Amino acid sequence: MSDAKFTVYFIGGQNPGANHSDTIEELEKVGARLVPVPRYETEEEIIEHTADADALIVSEAPITRRVLSSYDHCKAVLRTGVGFDCIDVPAATDNNIAVINVPDLWTREVANQAMMLLLAINRKLLEQERSVRENRWTPRISAPVGSLHTETAGVVGLGRIGSAFARRIKAFEVDLIAYDPFISDEAFEAVGARSVSFDELLEQSDYISVHTPLDDGTFHLIDEDALRKMKSTAILINSSRGPVVDEQALIKALQEGWILGAGLDVLEQEPPDPTNPLLGMDNVVLTPHAAHYSELSMALRPRRYGVEVAAVLDGRQPMNLVNPQVMEVLPLR
Repeated sequence: MSDAKFTVYFIGGQNPGANHSDTIEELEKVGARLVPVPRYETEEEIIEHTADADALIVSEAPITRRVLSSYDHCKAVLRTGVGFDCIDVPAATDNNIAVINVPDLWTREVANQAMMLLLAINRKLLEQERSVRENRWTPRISAPVGSLHTETAGVVGLGRIGSAFARRIKAFEVDLIAYDPFISDEAFEAVGARSVSFDELLEQSDYISVHTPLDDGTFHLIDEDALRKMKSTAILINSSRGPVVDEQALIKALQEGWILGAGLDVLEQEPPDPTNPLLGMDNVVLTPHAAHYSELSMALRPRRYGVEVAAVLDGRQPMNLVNPQVMEVLPLR
């Protein structure tokens, strides 16, 4: 589109096999062109190669205050997932830029993955599967093995995904408790969870599943102090963001038996260093930040990216505006 009114850069959009046709179709409705570029790792690269941006679509890139302040007419930055910790949201607001995320297209997938990780640890799936393959047919599971029903499951964060997980684990006849200081009593009631303090959740839960965003308040939320408060038979599940859990503290907790096991879809360093002790632990199940994935969720994303960015470029409010304060200076009807 040579006469495009707007230029939208997709940082990291040059992945082999990427199909942007649905994104392009939606952007063209408002006179915008899409420019897929590599995944830039530095501020300098982003500023150099996207200087004329009217909007950005980013998966993982350092969208810092320096980057955001460099634009003359950028109106929107869309993060292609739930978390937006790679974007300096206050800086975006200060520069009249809308920040958009896409929190709802894979809610069920992530909740399912968290449930799968919990069951894999609880039922010691890897141990059982390995024994069969190694010709050790032993029809029992090494203790301890919780029953789930009659036990206590704790959910940290009752947003979309946390609530979806809560509904799933509730079906296993657990006593369900949750911690989330930012939601109403009705949200707890809707999933059949009892509201407790963070310390109460740590102390009472046999299973803890973490579903919080990553921000200053949740960085290393699960730290050494938190892990020491958990039961020695407790299982920790994290499918939110790696740095929500202090990984070094978790390694120590698993090595020294403060908790029984962990199921992790996210790590502080991704991919992990080959020397990471978690890779050699039998009481840990790891998956490669893939909880979001299904063929349906993947198919829905490209059009949604285009719809959301096109809305802002056209002066309309997107479905998921992270910084609603920006509407005071960026008129969106």
